[in-house]
Amino acid sequence: MGGARRRATATQSEARRAGEEEERVDPAFHRAILKIAIELRKPDARGYDELVAETIRAMKLDAGAFRRYLGENGARNMSLLLATARAFGL
Repeated sequence: MGGARRRATATQSEARRAGEEEERVDPAFHRAILKIAIELRKPDARGYDELVAETIRAMKLDAGAFRRYLGENGARNMSLLLATARAFGL
């Protein structure tokens, strides 16, 4: 029984840490992803990398943290936003 309790406690600690990390995400990152998704939907859209760099500059984001966030979550978030934009004809 002691082993099961330790595993449960370890799992709870990991979940708590993961939740804390998610809370530390700059809310501007979500707005930046939305901005990039909207720009990518335009007929004369520039390349993804160029838009990311421009958005980082324009919104004065922490470039390293934002690119890391994109690497971890961006593909999932970006595809969801693009699908939503297409559904609404944006």
